[in-house]
Amino acid sequence: MVHETIPKVELHCHLIGTLNAPLLREIELAGHRVLVRPETVRPVGFGEGPQGFADWLVRVEPYKSAGWRDYLPVLEAHMQRLVQQGVVYAEMMISPMMFARDPDALVDEFAEFQERVRSSERGLLQVEFLFLVPRSLPDEAIDKDIARCVALAKTGGICGISIAGLERDCPASRFQRMFGVLKDHGLGIEIHAGELGGPEEITEALDVGRADRIGHGIAAFRDERLVERLCAENVHIEFCPTSNLKMGAARDIASHPIGRARDLKMNFSINTDDPGSFDCTMDGEFALIESEFGFREADFEAVARNSLAARFQRNLRYPIELWKNCEAGSVETVLV
Repeated sequence: MVHETIPKVELHCHLIGTLNAPLLREIELAGHRVLVRPETVRPVGFGEGPQGFADWLVRVEPYKSAGWRDYLPVLEAHMQRLVQQGVVYAEMMISPMMFARDPDALVDEFAEFQERVRSSERGLLQVEFLFLVPRSLPDEAIDKDIARCVALAKTGGICGISIAGLERDCPASRFQRMFGVLKDHGLGIEIHAGELGGPEEITEALDVGRADRIGHGIAAFRDERLVERLCAENVHIEFCPTSNLKMGAARDIASHPIGRARDLKMNFSINTDDPGSFDCTMDGEFALIESEFGFREADFEAVARNSLAARFQRNLRYPIELWKNCEAGSVETVLV
């Protein structure tokens, strides 16, 4: 298939969401501790929707409060899978709760974690991190998370934050001060919006959240003026097709807006979201889009360009050749 010849960039993936039975069995056989029995981690099925995902989170409950040492073998195994699928750059959403609460101790722990990750990249894949901030975060915890994010922004530990959770119950406006502080420290802002909520949540993410990227963004296509705005402002949308189907954000693949986004030459990426819980892969997502919407080489090249250009970590550690037969000299084209 055409997509197999194009290096891939993933911008929307939750570390906890990589957990599945084969991965857990693999790391257990390698002698690492697992916190749940592999056979209990059944993925979300089609038609199960948000409740199915909530049930999946219960099945992996011990990992919600796990430290980085328990997550490291999970991440390393997932990184091997990304390399096998031709992924050259990935940003992962991780919980601040994986690390020490004190900002100084956090910096030290994160440096050790990051050093281990770098050694696992082997010059084949660059992995960067966003701190995940739940919309349900208590007000009294927001300032503490700001301090943690600022501490790691100064050391280059994280390149951005991601706001996720139920949109209508917890508006992004609660984090307005956080957005301002973190923008001032050079961090990127990604906001999950327009997945199960409406177009107004996307507008809020742009106007109040100062979002650089929108996670999912499905509801935008119910509002023509919002689509026009996203095009005019070149806002990057992180599409996650299988996730959108299993969560009920899209009725079926034929009605998914990614085909229209391609036709409008919008700025978007193709991602897995939670490859473990939704039983999907980057190869599978690209194959699905190619089969359903007839994406060609030029379409996937545009996805690669836009995805890499939308990254939050501006420094690339390895030369990344996005596709063949390009002229050198541009960040968005050939060798970076």
